Amino acid sequence: MAFYHIRQYQEKDHKKVLELFSRGMKEHVPAAFHHMLTLPQTLLLLPGVPVTIVLVSGSWLLATVCSFLFLLCLRLLIWLSWRNYVAKVCKLTWLTSPSLT
Repeated sequence: MAFYHIRQYQEKDHKKVLELFSRGMKEHVPAAFHHMLTLPQTLLLLPGVPVTIVLVSGSWLLATVCSFLFLLCLRLLIWLSWRNYVAKVCKLTWLTSPSLT
């Protein structure tokens, strides 16, 4: 069994660490999106946006398109927040590397 040496994060490790950590964190994005859709504020906002658009413009097509774009923006918002979180956490990471002794 190889011995490992724990060392502090260095700038040359940035790309590998970011890719590894973000790959592990990407699996949480769908669960976070689902959780955000079940919050009371979102449950009131989701039907409220299309109904308001239909009352103002009278177009169901416009309401459908706006609802789809709204959900897409929510998904993008969660993705960007996870990306910023990953970038912040990667600066505070400790690494292990195989010892040559």
